[in-house]
Amino acid sequence: MENIFNNQIKNQPLLILKNIKKNFGNVNALKGVYLRAFNGKVMGILGENGAGKSTLMNVLSGVIQKSSGELIWNNKTLNNFKNVKEAERIGISIIHQEIACFNDMNVLDNIYAGHEISCLGFINYSKQRKKVKEIFKLLRLEIDLGSMMNSLTIAEQQMVEIAKAILRKSKLIIFDEPTSSLSKSEAEVLFEVIQKLKKEDIAICYISHKLEEIPIICDFITIIRDGNFIGEYTVNELNEDEIISKMVGREINEKYPLKDHIDNKEIILEVEELSNSFVKNINFKLYKNEILGFSGLVGAQRTELFKSLIGFYPITTGKVLLNNKQVYLKSVGSSIKKGIYYVTEDRKNDGLLLNESIRKNISLSSLDKISRFGFIDFSKEKKLARNYIKKMSIKTLSPETFVGTMSGGNQQKVLLAKAFAAEPKIMIFDEPTRGVDVGSRREIYDLIYEAKRNGIGVIVISSDLPEVIGLCNRVMVMKSGKITNIINGDSLSPDEIMKYSI
Repeated sequence: MENIFNNQIKNQPLLILKNIKKNFGNVNALKGVYLRAFNGKVMGILGENGAGKSTLMNVLSGVIQKSSGELIWNNKTLNNFKNVKEAERIGISIIHQEIACFNDMNVLDNIYAGHEISCLGFINYSKQRKKVKEIFKLLRLEIDLGSMMNSLTIAEQQMVEIAKAILRKSKLIIFDEPTSSLSKSEAEVLFEVIQKLKKEDIAICYISHKLEEIPIICDFITIIRDGNFIGEYTVNELNEDEIISKMVGREINEKYPLKDHIDNKEIILEVEELSNSFVKNINFKLYKNEILGFSGLVGAQRTELFKSLIGFYPITTGKVLLNNKQVYLKSVGSSIKKGIYYVTEDRKNDGLLLNESIRKNISLSSLDKISRFGFIDFSKEKKLARNYIKKMSIKTLSPETFVGTMSGGNQQKVLLAKAFAAEPKIMIFDEPTRGVDVGSRREIYDLIYEAKRNGIGVIVISSDLPEVIGLCNRVMVMKSGKITNIINGDSLSPDEIMKYSI
């Protein structure tokens, strides 16, 4: 196994992980994974959801302990890190996909939480400010140190976490899906910052499902599949199709299902002159057997539009017609009862009960279908959960698995299963593949197409232009709460969408 690493890479590694295994009871999450990281270089870590990437990074950053294997840091073999602080002490930091910060504390206090500069029991705030301002200058950040964290954008919170890692003299920084919630311009700023970190000789481990980012940001890549090490490669060694094949263990010839030609002009949903504090004079029609896309930049208010439509936000003026009949949607519950289901973009906060089982999550939206005289029929609930676990290809040993322990892609499938179980007439998918690997993406696209062919009206909100173009028959482009144009299938292109987004 000594030659398991790539002989083309001549750099001296800062980190070597050898034959790392991690068991959770009878589940083998890591079955012998190898990884290296190098000063001033970016190692991309690729694999499907559930492949073991986050588990491996949690081992490396001290969140959990490995079951067996070697961890070599700066030519010294180390034992398990007992906790995150122990990993931080030797210079390893992780920036999670869901930013772990103290929302009700300001930026300065967040950066120094647990690492305050003090003298005789008093915190030296002026010294703390001076040090942070030096880091912010390096990163070209203009964030007020007195701002509360919950007032910052996700991109700004991420930059604060990077500043924190630099301040703690991190030699290795792990980025876990850093661009999943960022706009294109915010992602470009992040890439510039990573280039600066490389110049400071900091090693980077970079997890991403966005394969188009890999040649831009990475020097090397490590591929993991089902907890197994597949290989280590230089970034130009494999093309995208070869990467996908190694990630999923099969070829995916087409990223998107073949589009159907829509002749049917039967209107199943119509919105007329809808306005409130977020959107102005919104008009659109959804036809049977089509997928209608909504595109736009950050601040376009696409999510706010559909949260207004389902009754989460009040509507000032306007009408919603379902199958030519006006419906009054005063709450999310009333919209589900009428057959309009919104699949949130924020599965962890709005969509799932992370501390509950897959079974309970899937059945939440359809309790009336599995209950009698106000009592849940548990045999029906289990059958419902098992059916959707199979249909959605959810990776789990049991319907009783807690959703919070699952990978992001499998959580997304549970969210979709919950939506499909409600048997709606209209489904609104908000960022349906955010944080999902390429293999799972195709599975989700197939499910969306199946819904459409079964007569369900489908709306897709997405910031991913290739996704919007690949999936949708028509696209509504939004800017600042207004629809700026409707683009039909034949005219769909990134340039055409961006022209009306800016």
